[in-house]
Amino acid sequence: MIQPAIVIYDRTHVLDLIRTQSPETIRGRLRAGDFDTVLDPDGRALLDELLTAWIQRALGPLTLRDAMLIDPYRARQVYGLLCALHVRQRVAIPLDLAVHLPAAPADLATLPPPLATRPDLAALASQAAQEGLTLAWQVQPYDFASPGNLLELVPPPPQPYRDELVFEQPTGLRRRLAIALASLGVALLIVPLLFGHIPDHPAGWPLALLTLALLVGIKAGIAGYLGALCIWLVANLPAFRHGTSPVNLWPAIPLMVVGIWLLRRDRRVRAMWRFVRRQFRRRSDATGTD
Repeated sequence: MIQPAIVIYDRTHVLDLIRTQSPETIRGRLRAGDFDTVLDPDGRALLDELLTAWIQRALGPLTLRDAMLIDPYRARQVYGLLCALHVRQRVAIPLDLAVHLPAAPADLATLPPPLATRPDLAALASQAAQEGLTLAWQVQPYDFASPGNLLELVPPPPQPYRDELVFEQPTGLRRRLAIALASLGVALLIVPLLFGHIPDHPAGWPLALLTLALLVGIKAGIAGYLGALCIWLVANLPAFRHGTSPVNLWPAIPLMVVGIWLLRRDRRVRAMWRFVRRQFRRRSDATGTD
């Protein structure tokens, strides 16, 4: 004989499962034994059968919410079984008290007066209020009130296909500007040498323009520009020239460390270096060299 009961269950968690999980995921957890302690063998077999039917109908990768919208017949049973997984406490209700309750199944905001005076039901209602659970009145163990409008259970936005930024070679105006800056930098470096003049600071404007061309080409952020500026300042320090003792370069070390740190913070710069490493790795694989 089936004994009617009032239960408390975690409705919020059930709705979150419906919104975020797929039939394939729930069936995988079911077969892995995650629900063995909270659902009896008959319930596990029924849930497996229902989820398998959805998977066979190509609904497996969808969210439970979408599968329930497509197949409302099985949706009620699946929802009841998911609620049964999250039942915390259960108190049997005698038939003489059941007449004070609405038609089952139903979620209860409060207990009717004749039932609220019972200590076990009062404790059940108190636990539900403290833990944010829902009171439910049921006749069958897997029978729960409808979850309401499933269309309101909007799934979360999908995760991006790739979290890391991918390097993209410059195109259009950005490409032309980068080429112009690089060409000007090379010209400022080579033309004086052609006339026999060696600049006092060859890393001045030529390096600045070449670096700027690179940063414009990869669409670097503010951290990339600041980091490149720090490295450029190091290269243009008075002590930074051929023949200088390494001991005299120690004041430039903090500035260089800051520059490298800023460059590493820039996502576009990191994407460029990943691209460069992949190109070298592919070339190494193609030639068979280590």
